Amino acid sequence: MKKVFIILFVCLFGISIFALDIESNIFNDYEPSARARGMGGAFIASCDDASAIFYNPAALQTATAGVKTGFAKLFGNDFQILKTGALAYHLPKYGTIALGIKMMNVEWQDEVLQSEGTYSIAHSFLVMGDVHSKLYCGYSANLNHLYFGETIDGLEMGQESVFGLDFGALAILHQRTRIAFAIKNINNPSVGKGRTYDLPRYLTIGVAYQPYRDVTTEINLKQKFSEETKVQFGIEYKITKNFCLRTGASTYPNSISGGIGLLVKGIKFDYGVNTHSVLNLTHHFSIGYQF
Repeated sequence: MKKVFIILFVCLFGISIFALDIESNIFNDYEPSARARGMGGAFIASCDDASAIFYNPAALQTATAGVKTGFAKLFGNDFQILKTGALAYHLPKYGTIALGIKMMNVEWQDEVLQSEGTYSIAHSFLVMGDVHSKLYCGYSANLNHLYFGETIDGLEMGQESVFGLDFGALAILHQRTRIAFAIKNINNPSVGKGRTYDLPRYLTIGVAYQPYRDVTTEINLKQKFSEETKVQFGIEYKITKNFCLRTGASTYPNSISGGIGLLVKGIKFDYGVNTHSVLNLTHHFSIGYQF
């Protein structure tokens, strides 16, 4: 019981070290996982694949080793292209390491007007645990590169790189319950000269529960303090060992999500789609291989 209270304390501690941030319109939360999109974005506690590097680095320790890549046209727009890639590998004695890349390009007539690239390396490890409960922590270092396209004269309008740090924790209680928190850009990085812009910082708290062996439910509270608290809820149901259905919903903006997952001989295919209150649907695809 003492270990359970320690685990809960560490998870709640994340709230107290999170501060206000200035609103930014760059490097926003683009939902980099097709699987998470199908669950309404509720994913920081239940994530168990390489894409955990984008949500909660602590969860990498429980993730299946493998590689994933994803693609989406945000809101159905041909000029907003989201591409992701992630790799997770379990070290023999020193936890789990992962590499990740996330690219969001704004393109027009085959020209890149703006490009946001995030290149990540992460590490997760077991802090303490026994037969019933475990506590994991993780961190990631991110190189965020912002690039603007060329002018008519061929001159670069500007580009800049800045480092960001993420931190997360995951507690597993009696196998069926997971409690997690994750903090994005804890070091408050900013870009710009003269007038600077802070990269968005998020605190996300999530609880996942398995009422039955093949059913996972999760609810997240995501706070960017310059905005309203975002509520995310998702369900994943394994129809068979190799096929699952997903659904979810979120607020700010209000959205309904759905998706599927298919595993064939180690190859994992995920599809997620979500609505938007005023914009078109976003269709998200990913494919990966489990080691």
